[in-house]
Amino acid sequence: MVRRGEPKRILVALDTGSLSRMAVEAAARLAIGLQGELEALFVEDAKLRRLAELPFARELGVTSAQPRRFDTVELDRAIAVQAQQVRRVLQDAARELPLVWTLEVVRGDLITVVLERTTAADLLVLGMTRRPSLAAGRAVHARARAERRAGRHPIFVLFDGSPSGVRALEATLALERRAHADIVVGVPESRPEPYAALRKHAEAVLEAQGRAASGYVRLADAGVATIGEAARRHQARAVLLPVADLARAEHEFEGLVDAIACPVVLIK
Repeated sequence: MVRRGEPKRILVALDTGSLSRMAVEAAARLAIGLQGELEALFVEDAKLRRLAELPFARELGVTSAQPRRFDTVELDRAIAVQAQQVRRVLQDAARELPLVWTLEVVRGDLITVVLERTTAADLLVLGMTRRPSLAAGRAVHARARAERRAGRHPIFVLFDGSPSGVRALEATLALERRAHADIVVGVPESRPEPYAALRKHAEAVLEAQGRAASGYVRLADAGVATIGEAARRHQARAVLLPVADLARAEHEFEGLVDAIACPVVLIK
């Protein structure tokens, strides 16, 4: 647990299939709002490079929708372009307000690399990790549409009454101040009385900061499917979840980003 007053460490994990701009902007806003340090980790998928080395590898053109040669030269170019875009977003955020950040490009499996880095992190921001990346032009357009659409929608936060849940609310407030978005609080409790108690707790945490949620949602549980359905219903721009173990939760929730097409923030 991070003691109050210590700088927060925010890790944003990206690969070639990620919602890069959305995830990086959310991570930068969190770092600024929480006065923390941001570590951006861009992982080149080793499996994708092995595919590019095959003589018969092909990809669909973004504009032509026609198959074309996919090789390591094209892969290196695309990775350099995407990494530069991530760097530009970070630089823009740093020009707006003081932001301590680093960007590292590494090769390997995203999950394995992230598991190695989560020990020292307090918040982990996930982008997209499972959908087709460079070889799918339609996925590129889908990500662009999602990024434009997300700017008009609320932040969804899960509150379970735990210390991590309180920190998730505090992180949501930091993000809300920077993103100027509404807040929807999901409470994973189906029973009326415990739900009312948790909602009252969440209201007190927000009220202490001079804020209030635009809505509360009673959830049957805190499972991936339940959270995903609620986030989609409210068209969330970001989802913040309290977790006990970042490494374990990263593996559990990595597919959630695919299902809701917005960044997922894990807070321990």
